[in-house]
Amino acid sequence: MNTTHHEYRGYVFSIHYEAKQPVYTVSFADFREIITSGDTLSQAFANACEALDLHLESLQKLRKRVPKPRHSLVVESQ
Repeated sequence: MNTTHHEYRGYVFSIHYEAKQPVYTVSFADFREIITSGDTLSQAFANACEALDLHLESLQKLRKRVPKPRHSLVVESQ
């Protein structure tokens, strides 16, 4: 399984590639309840951003606390 790490609105998420359906699955370090996927990497990325937007909007509508990101993306150069 190959994994790439991304950041959107300050929250880190990972896109996992595996040769099965769905091909790309997404997981958020700060939100275990967000589950999404895509048939392509770009579709998985777009679905991840949309899922996070909808989740944060739901928290706000329910007047629940929106947690601050606990994880950060670190880029290392060689």
